[in-house]
Amino acid sequence: MNVDWRGRSGSVCSVKIIDTWYAMALFDFSVDDQLRITGCNGAFGRMRVESSQQLEGLPYYEVVPRILHQNRDGVLQVVESRQPLSLSGYRFGCFHQSFEADVTIQPLPGGNGTSAGAQVVIQDLQKCEMASRLQQSQHLIDIGKMASILSHGVRNPLNAIKGAVVYLKNRYGHEANLVEFTDIMEDEITRLDKFITGFLSTSIYEFDQSAVDLNSLLKKIELFTSLQAKTAGVEVSFRSGQVDTIQINAFQVEHAILNVVNNALHALPIGGKIDISSNTENRPEGRFAVVEILDNGPGMPGQGAETFAAPVRESAQAKGKGFGLFITREILQHHGGLLEIHSGLDRGTQVKLLFPAANGGQG
Repeated sequence: MNVDWRGRSGSVCSVKIIDTWYAMALFDFSVDDQLRITGCNGAFGRMRVESSQQLEGLPYYEVVPRILHQNRDGVLQVVESRQPLSLSGYRFGCFHQSFEADVTIQPLPGGNGTSAGAQVVIQDLQKCEMASRLQQSQHLIDIGKMASILSHGVRNPLNAIKGAVVYLKNRYGHEANLVEFTDIMEDEITRLDKFITGFLSTSIYEFDQSAVDLNSLLKKIELFTSLQAKTAGVEVSFRSGQVDTIQINAFQVEHAILNVVNNALHALPIGGKIDISSNTENRPEGRFAVVEILDNGPGMPGQGAETFAAPVRESAQAKGKGFGLFITREILQHHGGLLEIHSGLDRGTQVKLLFPAANGGQG
């Protein structure tokens, strides 16, 4: 991606990877006498490259905006004159906003009084919000591509699992508890296969909705998670309150709730507790059926629902996580609902999923 940047003098320079450039508190790199990057600090790790070594050999002005002084390249001036240059409050401009930072350029001496290049330090440079958004958008595009591939690949294992479930059901049909679980599993596999078919031909905003009893849905989730909770050594309790019928896509909402419950199960140590309840709340926005999930885990300091406006790239890449609450938030927004998260360090986490009542808020 090529974007024009303007320095203090108004001169234009072309930056190839501006959508991946992040402003740093300390941005430090060295160049040779041809202005090619020869080394850099860890800040370059924030760029969308596998390693900072991939930047070595590139002209520095193809990675960060060209630093201009008196209508000339300031780095080149230092290389040629072998005299340091300090620019206080230098203005970096981009297509979205401009920033001021302190720039220090020191010559790197070579042999026989020649210059080997320069060391550039940029301090107190703010973060470019547009660059962050562009990088996150690319991450979402990558997720979409992988989701389509995954959806195709999941079908064969699903068919194998369904065959195993049917065999267990037929073989051990005399055990009531097993039959109950296998019925749920068979139903879920069928619905998941239908979901995948729909996903590949439509979007989240086009799935059918119907009137659903939220308490019945929670009862199913209680049975669905009971073995998982027992294995994790976590106590999960369900309390059903008086709730209105809601107009939802049951499959989506079921998995939105499961995302939150599974997050809590993974975060809690043995002996932890999760309380899941339903109730009705009247708010200025209208009447809502509410699912509240409260745990006594380690908490998420300083995080609310707005934190999950997009999946966290770092945790998604490192652990394959970061999508659950993002997906839950998207599902809630699609249904005209609200997602509220209250959490603090060592204070547990409270998550509320609010769905508009199907009767339009009339008691």
